[in-house]
Amino acid sequence: MKILIAFSDKEHLKDFFDMLECTEDTKSFTYKHIDLDFLETGYTHFETAYHMGIALHSKSYHLVLFAGLANSLNTSMRVGDLVNVIKDIPYLTGIQEENEFKDAYELTWLDRSKFPHQRGAFINMSNSYFNVFLPYMKTASLSCSSLEGTEEQVKLKIAQYPIHIETSNGIGFHYACLSKKLPFYQLRSIAKNLVLKNEDKELALKNLNLHLKDIIDLL
Repeated sequence: MKILIAFSDKEHLKDFFDMLECTEDTKSFTYKHIDLDFLETGYTHFETAYHMGIALHSKSYHLVLFAGLANSLNTSMRVGDLVNVIKDIPYLTGIQEENEFKDAYELTWLDRSKFPHQRGAFINMSNSYFNVFLPYMKTASLSCSSLEGTEEQVKLKIAQYPIHIETSNGIGFHYACLSKKLPFYQLRSIAKNLVLKNEDKELALKNLNLHLKDIIDLL
């Protein structure tokens, strides 16, 4: 089995690399029966789309994973929770008005009905190895060019979109995998809850690394 594991920053998976007994600079590693490739994408959507595009063009994979952090926009998602993003909504380009954000779909800059777009989002329909990922809450994510913001801006995001978390690069990952029609999962650990106004990056990273190791062991 060949798996690509992508991440924004190699420091996020330091404990995972230690558990596998390889270094953070390792590009490929064989663990049990699995050939693992590692890809550092950067934090932005354009870096992520670029690096993912190159990686997926140069090699074939049975499964592609993204392991990263996220902000929660939902009181039911606590800091340290690991979630499975099945729907990623672009909040990257548009027009910001006083009480509303008009996104690229509303402005018809993007066609919500044209592949890989679906119902105004990038939706992951993969069921590959689904039993392994079943324990993780399915969620919707907003990919933002500007995270967090003022309390009013956070409230606007929550009111306008049916979302649970926000990230800076989820769209780049989803777009690349959907375009290549590969099974994939975007896994996010909640580092900050913007509604409850609490955060714990250390706990989020600890849980991200532990769960990622559990997933690899179960595949």
